[in-house]
Amino acid sequence: MTSGKFLTTETSDGLMDIYVSSPEGKGRYPVVLVLMEAFGVNQHIRNVCDRLAAEGFLAAAPDIYHRFGRKIDVPYAERKDIMPLLGKLTNEGIIKDVRSTINFLDDLPTADTKIVNSMGFCVGGFCSALAATKLSIKKMISFYGGGMVHKRDGIGLNPILDDLKLIKSKCLFFYGGIDASISHDDIGAIEQKLTAAKVPFEVSIFEKSDHGFFCDERKTFNEADAKVAWEKSLKFLRD
Repeated sequence: MTSGKFLTTETSDGLMDIYVSSPEGKGRYPVVLVLMEAFGVNQHIRNVCDRLAAEGFLAAAPDIYHRFGRKIDVPYAERKDIMPLLGKLTNEGIIKDVRSTINFLDDLPTADTKIVNSMGFCVGGFCSALAATKLSIKKMISFYGGGMVHKRDGIGLNPILDDLKLIKSKCLFFYGGIDASISHDDIGAIEQKLTAAKVPFEVSIFEKSDHGFFCDERKTFNEADAKVAWEKSLKFLRD
């Protein structure tokens, strides 16, 4: 059994909601920060947290849109509504939010913050890698995180290619082979930077999958590839 609910912490930029899901019972559990897609801490992200909790992790998903409103949840069909939000995000704000989340979890009796991992999807995949360049993240997982190599029009986040050398974490990247938003050249550039810096990493490209293939609420959902990615993620976190 797992227990998931929104909790709230005070940050220097106001209140931030964090969805926290943990195994039932006493004990301290290794942490996985689940960094949201561009659509918010929606049902899909909460489901990921609950699934991680069922596997013995304490999962926490901070609302990185908290500066613009509480618990913003954009329907997948309303993609146009996410662009103004993405335009306001900053690298510095993301780091502040992840740090605030870890500090908040320090006070939870069920969180073992000596072991903090990250798992992110879409813009959260970018944020997962970004966090690993600045903070103490043990293992980093990024699902189709774009914008690491080139600046994107209308999006406030800045590329982090040159900062990947700062990562001390073990890294696991997932991409869709037909994802037009992340080129194979970009993936190659990321691999080259990590290899040169001797950062331990693995890249898995699912050749028949598109952006968002892990999310069962999106049209691009690929059940078979999502299952493989999930099993690889669990093994990676446990090894």
